[in-house]
Amino acid sequence: MKKGKSNLDILRNYVEGTRPFIQVGYDENTALESRKEGEEWEDGRGNRWKKENGIKKKISKKATIINEKRCRICNCDTRWGNYLDDRVWPKTQLCYDCFNEEETRMKLDGTWEIFNKLRDLKNGKSALLDHKSKFEQTKKWCEENKGKPLEFVNEDGSIEKWEGDTSAEKILKDVTSDLGILENRLTEINDLIDGLEKEYESKSKRNNKTRI
Repeated sequence: MKKGKSNLDILRNYVEGTRPFIQVGYDENTALESRKEGEEWEDGRGNRWKKENGIKKKISKKATIINEKRCRICNCDTRWGNYLDDRVWPKTQLCYDCFNEEETRMKLDGTWEIFNKLRDLKNGKSALLDHKSKFEQTKKWCEENKGKPLEFVNEDGSIEKWEGDTSAEKILKDVTSDLGILENRLTEINDLIDGLEKEYESKSKRNNKTRI
């Protein structure tokens, strides 16, 4: 299932006999990963989204008066920097110079590889949480519609009726199974993140003592 599917799409997949949840984990070929950092788009419901730090974030419909992009180390506003600042800040909240210094420091003290693994795992966790939210909504719909005919109101106001031997109970069974897979994978990722964060902290402290 590609990130961004609506609940109706998920239910339609189940009705058609296609499990919408095919792969659990971080997949760089998902719809979100195919978008460029900082890219904005609008979904079928008129909601606007932006890819920021590898995560899909909803854009408020209220006008944004202040849109500063300050480096979290030197506090400079990278909006007035160069194209290198523009490339680096969305992923790190750092200007290019501070990013270079941080990267060099981590490579010297042996924490760079751990940092990269943590970043990938956290991106994967974010994608899984997005899947989980959609599947929980689908499960709730199934629980509320047991014994009822499968019909939905489309965006254009037309009624879509699904017939056959597929029922809300059958979909509920499938989506509950997929949620179990998601929960297990999230537990695995959280354990990996906890372990790497402890290792990163331990190495950083050890290297700080050595420098002192």
